[in-house]
Formats: sequence, structure tokens, C-alpha cells
Amino acid sequence: MSTGALIYATDGDIAYSRIAQECASRVEQYLDIPATIVQGDTAVKGKRGWADCDAPVEWRNGGRCNALHDSPYDCTLLLDADYWIASDCLKHVLSATGNFYAHNTRMYINEKESKTETFGLLNTPMWWATVCVFDRSEFSQDIFDVWQMIEQNYNHYANLFQFSASPFRNDYALSMALLLVTGGEYPHCAIPYSLINVPDSCNINLDNGTWKLEYTVYENEQLKPKKITVKDQDLHIMGKRNLERLLELHR
Repeated sequence: MSTGALIYATDGDIAYSRIAQECASRVEQYLDIPATIVQGDTAVKGKRGWADCDAPVEWRNGGRCNALHDSPYDCTLLLDADYWIASDCLKHVLSATGNFYAHNTRMYINEKESKTETFGLLNTPMWWATVCVFDRSEFSQDIFDVWQMIEQNYNHYANLFQFSASPFRNDYALSMALLLVTGGEYPHCAIPYSLINVPDSCNINLDNGTWKLEYTVYENEQLKPKKITVKDQDLHIMGKRNLERLLELHR
């Protein structure tokens, strides 16, 4: 059985293709599996603001619902380009016996506890599309079929679940697909640890495999600088300009 990673990278204002190349290199280094980079649907786009950007940037994130079709592998690790691996933790998920896995909890690197996010006025539990593992079972096919249906009719589902239709969010589409396919039971779908997010307000640096993160907090009516150093930790880095700058430094 073949196993590999699939990474979507659609350039707009952000150079996702360059970010994806580093993501793929890390997959091959730490997980010892091949990685394939594909372009998503350029028609699905919107604007999104990030703390490390001067203004909202074009965000093209459609087409991930086609991952089962686009993947050349029997078992696929589907990754956001801005999820950079620095450990072999995902090997345990890739060797698990379930059909589909994703994160249903997250923790920001500067927080002490993880949580399950919700979206819309109905407080629908959110699953993250940042990291998914799937096989070619009927269950996985059902999830991607419904995910595709939701992407193609996103305004309808935004009205139904009562959230903003812009910008398009794969996290929301996947969450609704899992809810509709499983009836809210989610059998063995959760990756057994939280997704670790690095806020886009953090400045990031990488030194010999060690992440150095800097940010500020408001304490006692003052802004105070804070630093976090981590190693051997997979991270979802939400600051895209920070990633571009990091790639420039390490060229």
C-alpha cells in the first residue's frame, strides 16, 4: 500500500508554492514518505486579513475537496502548505486503522489549554482541514463527496448553519461534511492530540531546528514582550508573510 502527502498550493498575494516546497521537504525528511504538490481551484477566492500583512490579501483555498481524486496514494496525508513538520508524530496516525482523521481540538502556542472551536450562530463544532489522513474507503469517499457538494453550494450552507459565506473556509466545509456523513458520531476520526497554531501576530525564526517565537501581551496596562522556544514540534504557522520572510533568510 502506497503512502504519501498531498499539499495544495495556489499562489495569490502569498507565495504558497514556495511555502509548500518547504512543507514537502519536511514531510520527506521527518516522515520518510513522498510528497505531491498540486494547485487548487483558482476560482474559489476571497480576501482575508492577517496580522503580519499590511492589508487583506487574496486567499485562494478551493479544491481541497478533490483530494481523494488528486492523490496518487492509497493512504494520504493532506496538509496545508503552512503546516511545517518537525517530528515523526504523524507516523502514528498514518499507521492507524481508521479511514479518516483530522484535528478537532487546537491550542495556540502561547496558550496553556486546548479547545474545540465552534462556528456560526448554531455553534457547530469545528474540525480543522489543516491536517487530514484518509484512505480510499467508502467512508472517505462519502466525506469528500459531501465536502465537494458543500463547496459548490457554500452560500446555501452558510445560510443553513448561519455563518458568513466569505471567505470560503475549508475547516467549515469539512466540519459540515463530517457532521452530515456521521450524524455527529465521528467514529475514530480525531487525531489524538491538538493542532498547535502559531498566531499570525508572532514573529518567527528557525535556528538549527529550533523555533524561536516572539510576541507581545498586555499585562498591567503595559505591552510586554514574550518569547517561546520549541523544538521537535509540528506547527501550523498562521502568519504567511512571516513564512515568506523565513524562507528568504534561509535561501
